[in-house]
Amino acid sequence: YTVVMKPYVLTGGPGVGKTTVLELLASRGYTITPEAARMIIEEETIKDSDVLPWKNLEEFQKRIAERQFEMEENLSAGITFLDRSLIDGYAFCMLGKVKAPEIISRHVKNRYEKVFLLEPLINTYITDTIRSEDKIQALEIHEEIVKAYIFFGYDLILVPPVSPEKRLDFILERVAELE
Repeated sequence: YTVVMKPYVLTGGPGVGKTTVLELLASRGYTITPEAARMIIEEETIKDSDVLPWKNLEEFQKRIAERQFEMEENLSAGITFLDRSLIDGYAFCMLGKVKAPEIISRHVKNRYEKVFLLEPLINTYITDTIRSEDKIQALEIHEEIVKAYIFFGYDLILVPPVSPEKRLDFILERVAELE
């Protein structure tokens, strides 16, 4: 008898509310993983490195894929919610017209239990020190992420643009159906 990992992915373009919903999931006791891209940007900025999306996208995406893979491989048994997955990196590579790291295509088939796509929120898009895209770019990224998951054979569960609490309930209802 083996205990199975069940990684659920929360994805969508920048500013769709992933972090807020993940924080709510964590407050309910669920295991969550942080967004690898944000971690790498913070680390590389401190080091004054060129491994940043606006300086060296290909190397940056390679570093993200490695970190994401490492986090996913070290998940404990049970339900975990991921802030993006390896597939998101593929989408960013397609948008930036750089070669996607091999680790992505090698490992993404049938890897995730379900993928929740948070639909863009209306009139609440905010940039920050790491999220520099404007609203139009954010929507382009969102569409490319959708294409990437479909390309790798995933059905997306669309999470409506409602309050974070309603999104949380929506996601947990879908997870409970699978248990």
